Amino acid sequence: MTPQQRAEQSAALMWANDAASKWLGLSLDAVGPGTATMSFEVQDHHLNGHGICHGGYIFTLADSTFAFACNSYNTLTVAQENSITFLSPGQP
Repeated sequence: MTPQQRAEQSAALMWANDAASKWLGLSLDAVGPGTATMSFEVQDHHLNGHGICHGGYIFTLADSTFAFACNSYNTLTVAQENSITFLSPGQP
């Protein structure tokens, strides 16, 4: 099995059981050894009081993406620590 095949199979198994990411409308767009790309379409229910995507959803997207990247080697892992720095304010 190639590293890419291992990453894809690991992602498929995780995705099958990832109710949270599915419920939020996240999409697993790509996965490879140590990498993953996810996205979601921002809808009205994702917006905060300023009319921009709520930071909690952005954090959840990043956290889920990190999980798929970290587990791409078929070794069970969870994040010990995670932080996001927003470099500029969102624009409504």
